[in-house]
Amino acid sequence: MRGRTSRNKGFTLLEVVIALAVFAFLIGGLLGFLPWSLEGVSKVREQDTAYGLVDGVQIELERMGFTLVEAGTNRLTGFYSPFDEPREAPVELELLLVARREGGLVSFEQVVEKAELTFLNGTQLEEGVVVEEFEKKMGGLVYFNLLESEFDEVPISLFKNESHAENYPFSTRWIPQEERYFLIKCSQFPLGHRHEHHPSNGFLGLQVDIQWPYKLPDPSSDKGFRRVPFKYRNHFRLPMAITR
Repeated sequence: MRGRTSRNKGFTLLEVVIALAVFAFLIGGLLGFLPWSLEGVSKVREQDTAYGLVDGVQIELERMGFTLVEAGTNRLTGFYSPFDEPREAPVELELLLVARREGGLVSFEQVVEKAELTFLNGTQLEEGVVVEEFEKKMGGLVYFNLLESEFDEVPISLFKNESHAENYPFSTRWIPQEERYFLIKCSQFPLGHRHEHHPSNGFLGLQVDIQWPYKLPDPSSDKGFRRVPFKYRNHFRLPMAITR
C-alpha cells in the first residue's frame, strides 16, 4: 500500500493581510467611540452633581431669608392696591445662585432683570442688568448686594464682594468668577399659575433652573473668565418653596 502523507497548510500572505486589515478597521471604529464615551461619562457626572445641588439651594435660600428672596424674584405688581388687579410687573427679577463644578457650596451671586434670549446668547459677562435694590410697596427698601452696617458695608451677594473674598466669615461663601460653573436661576411662577405668589401666602413657590456650564476660565480675557451663552448650557428644572 502506498503510504499517505499529510501536510499542515498555513495561512497565505494574502489571508494574513486581509485579517490585519479587518482587525485594524474594527479597532479604529471602537477607538472612534472613545471620546464620545468619555464625554458621556462627564455629562452623567455633571448631571448627578446638578441633582445633588438641590439641598444646597434650599439651604442658601433659607439663609438669605424670605424677604430677600421674595423681593429678588418679584414679577407681579398691584397686590396692595384696592383699585387694581395683580398684573405682570414691567420688569421681572431673577435671583441667581452659583456653585462650583464639583458641587457642594451654593452661594447667592446677584439679582438681575430677566433678559431676552438674544442677550443671553451674547458675549457679555453678566446674565442681565444687575439690580442693586428693590423698593417694596410695604416694607421699604431691600438691598441685594451691600448692607450698610454700623461699622462697614456688609456683603450680601457675591456681586461687589471681591474685597471681602479673604475676610471671614464672608470668605466661607466666596466662589471666584471663573469657578462659578453651575448657575441656579430662581424666579416666581407667572400670574394665573396655581403656585402664583401673593404677599398673604405663608410660602413662596419658585421655579428653579439649574444650568451649566455658566462661567469658565479664560486666560485671554482681562477678567479671567467668560460667560457661556444660554444656548450651550444643560438644564435641570424643578419647583421649590420656602416659608416665612
